[in-house]
Amino acid sequence: MTISKSTKNRTVAVLAGTGIAAALAVAGAGLASAGTVPVTHPGEPTVAMTLTNHTDRTEWLAGANPGTGQWVQAPHLSLAPGASETIVSNAPSSPYETVFVNYRVGAFGPTATYNIENVRGDVNTDMTGLSGGHYFIDAHIDTGYPNVNVGYDLW
Repeated sequence: MTISKSTKNRTVAVLAGTGIAAALAVAGAGLASAGTVPVTHPGEPTVAMTLTNHTDRTEWLAGANPGTGQWVQAPHLSLAPGASETIVSNAPSSPYETVFVNYRVGAFGPTATYNIENVRGDVNTDMTGLSGGHYFIDAHIDTGYPNVNVGYDLW
């Protein structure tokens, strides 16, 4: 039995299309989980904070506050060496949002404070820092008010 050239081409096109669709679905799913914040009121402040621990010590949650907002994805109790997490909050009833997340570096180490102030005209990480020790935090704001995405790297 011989298969015509056009049937072969159609089969290859269908398989290629299916593969491309699957790849886009997987890529889209990854993007959605890395900073998409549910908005219940257009223009409401939202925050997606990605924390990465580049140290050799586990970070232990010491406290967290979504400010005038609410957690969509709260911080984990610990953040292992080399791990990342994305913390998400929104503030449907406020024109601003200030989020604090504090982790202790190691069992008895300094406290790392991750902060983002999401205010029209002044999105900043000014209160981010460490209570001591030889570590440092590199913070970078990727998108501005009202839907802020910010990354923090603890070294």
